Amino acid sequence: MALKVISDSELVDRKGWVDFVNNHPDGSIFQMPWMYDLHKLSRFQKPVVYFAFDGSKMVGVMMAVNYRNAVFPLSWFTRRQIVFGGPLVADNDRGTLLALLDAMVKNRTQKPVYSEIRNLRLGLSLKPVFENAGFYYESYLSVVIDMNRKSGEIWESLSPERRTNIKRLENVLYTIRDMQGLKDMADVWKIIRCSVGRKGRPVPHKSMFRVIEELEMLKPYLKIKGFELKGQLKAVAVFLKYRKKAFVWMEGHCFDHASDWMYDGFLWGVMQELGSEGVRYINMGTGGRPGKDFFYRQYKKSYGGMIKETGRYIYVHNWFLWNLGKFFYTWYKRIRITFYRNYCSV
Repeated sequence: MALKVISDSELVDRKGWVDFVNNHPDGSIFQMPWMYDLHKLSRFQKPVVYFAFDGSKMVGVMMAVNYRNAVFPLSWFTRRQIVFGGPLVADNDRGTLLALLDAMVKNRTQKPVYSEIRNLRLGLSLKPVFENAGFYYESYLSVVIDMNRKSGEIWESLSPERRTNIKRLENVLYTIRDMQGLKDMADVWKIIRCSVGRKGRPVPHKSMFRVIEELEMLKPYLKIKGFELKGQLKAVAVFLKYRKKAFVWMEGHCFDHASDWMYDGFLWGVMQELGSEGVRYINMGTGGRPGKDFFYRQYKKSYGGMIKETGRYIYVHNWFLWNLGKFFYTWYKRIRITFYRNYCSV
């Protein structure tokens, strides 16, 4: 049978889509149809999913999300197409992988400046296929915590500073609770908006959190926790769960410098809860690039994490806008950091 790639999700049986992801050894929540719905219903996000068929048999899936941030003309420089935890190809077939990549590269509907594939594990054996499609490899690290250990061993793997801060929280009257309902979601977004914005990173639109609350099919894969101090929400963490693994998707806090140590106890408490629910690995997210982002990476590692190279594959569609955007976005990021640190409040 001839290989065929389509990008119209309405033509694909959703059960077949779900079964393919669930049965693939590298399947992840990021390639599930519920995530497609989430991105489709959120502002400033346009998902597109590519399906490969050998006859009537599905042999490949790759969902990409087109993002844009800022206002015109800076929005032209921030248009990007991101694939999380994919592509997924039956038996790692190189021909199928190349067909999916070619389809994504040739689809210029959203006019991305670049496309980026963010791996959840290192797959250098397929690197020649990505390079053949025009991608280049960039080394990136991730931090993963192995929860499949005795509680005492996990505790000992924390840094002395983390353990001290967690113990200090025993003398504080606080509440960690599930966040649910539209009001809670609005409060979660406010915390994340300020916390993420102060780091100069793109802030998800508040519509995403309304959709999170309304998408029933997504809820079994979500854990959203909040930390309250004297009745006020101070920190939030959003985890995605799949196959005894959890991913720190979004998180943030609004503690001042004198009390930001409390976040350690909050995160530790949620980690313990995830472990009790059968989660064996917690992916803390990106650890940055080797030789750079040292503080960011070491902080995540201080929770008992292991540093792993996962890497990214990048395809630049427009080198002029790519290089111009790098210059302007550096200044734009500095402006955002200054604005959010001085004017953003929960």
